[in-house]
Amino acid sequence: MLNLEKWGNTLFDSNKYQQFNANMEKLEKDSLAKDVDINATNNRIDNVVLEAGGNNITEVVDARTSKNGQIYSTLNSRLNGDYSAIAGELAESNALLQTVSEQNKELRSKLDELYGNSTTDIEYYVSNVNGSDLTGNGDIDKPFKTIQKAVNMIPKIKVGGDIYINCEPGQYNEDVYVSSISGAEYFYIRSTNLATIDHKTSQTGFFVKSITFSGIMFQCVVQGVNSMSTSVNNSKAVVNFLRCWYGSVSNCRFDTNLKSTDVVAVLYDQSRGGCYNNYFANQNIIMSAEFLSQAYFFATNICEATSNIGLKSTYGSILSKSSASINLNSTTAEQKIYGGQIFS
Repeated sequence: MLNLEKWGNTLFDSNKYQQFNANMEKLEKDSLAKDVDINATNNRIDNVVLEAGGNNITEVVDARTSKNGQIYSTLNSRLNGDYSAIAGELAESNALLQTVSEQNKELRSKLDELYGNSTTDIEYYVSNVNGSDLTGNGDIDKPFKTIQKAVNMIPKIKVGGDIYINCEPGQYNEDVYVSSISGAEYFYIRSTNLATIDHKTSQTGFFVKSITFSGIMFQCVVQGVNSMSTSVNNSKAVVNFLRCWYGSVSNCRFDTNLKSTDVVAVLYDQSRGGCYNNYFANQNIIMSAEFLSQAYFFATNICEATSNIGLKSTYGSILSKSSASINLNSTTAEQKIYGGQIFS
């Protein structure tokens, strides 16, 4: 047995080069050993057979002895035995070569992805009930258990194509953190029941503690999220975009009462984005833009059950409403401080 190193279900790293090269060296040594064995067998037969063949009694016993010491009744049976043994070893070598070939393809795929030659979409599935972060691979029939596990599987460099994390309804008691990924066109975190649930009349079932996108230079999209209990929400915002090119929030339901907390429902921090077709009720701050952010709040949002502050713009940010008649249903509809502006 050659005991080749096999790749685990992990992202590409420099150890794969070492494993691949080590496997190739093992195969080369094994192939050379097979050639030596065959030549040795031929030389041995040439040296010990004294012009006798078949079942002749003068056949030298040493010629009927295999390399592992087994004595055959005839030279012919010994040669057949050696042939079968070598054929088996060659079959094993071929199987190992196939393994190396598959590893090479995977290596090539990772290199293409790393250096921008792959535009294939990346799509993972997550199920809090049926998934596993240990045995799952993110396929629809073998989902991960946590959203963060799916996020951690995304390569940091992705040129072209989109990224999808599809989540079954469930309680995801986690602060999801997505950071420093570049090159894709869109990054979606969304529920799998978007087409069947009306988030404006009932809860979506996709409960998430918080989601933060940080340092993402393409569009980030959150869809179908339902806020969770304040007792498990220790983040600055339920959905937070920090230094992102563009972040959009849609078809989400923010109905957890956050009025006694400092938590913001949707926060844009040094980012651009838009918030539309969502449901808000009993929030501390419905949407906030900070530190030169530019964000849009659309009239398709529904605000019920009085919140503390509707829209807040600070530190030179610009927050725009798609209509001056939007009912924010808040004690303080708009708050502008430190140079922040809100326009209709």
